[in-house]
Amino acid sequence: MKKLFVIICLLLAAGCGAGNNEYNAVAFGDSNTRGANYPIRDYPENEKWVNLLNLSQQGKVTIYNAGIGGETTEDARKRLEKDVLNRHPETVFIMFGTNDAVVLQSGEPRVEKKRFEANLLYFIDEIRKNGGHPVLITCLPIVEGNGKDKLYYSRYEKIYYDAGKGARNWHNSYNDIVREIAKREQLPLIDHWRNMVRAAGGDTDSDLIASGLIDPSGNHMTPKGARILYQAILDSGLLK
Repeated sequence: MKKLFVIICLLLAAGCGAGNNEYNAVAFGDSNTRGANYPIRDYPENEKWVNLLNLSQQGKVTIYNAGIGGETTEDARKRLEKDVLNRHPETVFIMFGTNDAVVLQSGEPRVEKKRFEANLLYFIDEIRKNGGHPVLITCLPIVEGNGKDKLYYSRYEKIYYDAGKGARNWHNSYNDIVREIAKREQLPLIDHWRNMVRAAGGDTDSDLIASGLIDPSGNHMTPKGARILYQAILDSGLLK
């Protein structure tokens, strides 16, 4: 019976459980919303933060997972209507930035900061016009890596982030845009970055690696990291 209950809840999280294509909430983001690393790392599906919320809020709230791995805010603009607005959610959790901030060989980020800000404001405006309430979420702290533990720098060249004083600092500068928008637009903010740093006891590579919150990629949550986001949303009272 317990296994059947989990399967039913996961179907709800995948979008099979709400009638008329309507959901109480939508989680709109990239791989850290989708939990795209879970099959790769053999993590339990029911430990994704969206699934944890669906399981804990069973019978009260249904959340659709509209996360897609590798996406930037620029990519997400193209599917806002289909994946978010057409589902008529009361609440939309927005968590982007990890892919937007990636610096290419040209020395330019995938999405420039001004465009990143414009895209977030576009999401907010369209969601509000649709009768929904946007909630902004900052991205997790990058574990850069060095020596044998390359982590983030095993896939992205360190030299491209030197001007931004390292990948972690550069990524957090995109989070600063999210924080400023939340303040300016008077929106709820779940500062996942700060929550993870607090839980890790610091923002250094060694702190973050020892915490077990971030997987070997350096930019994806483990189930332990996902539970911090789940708990922060639960504690916020935003789903009541």
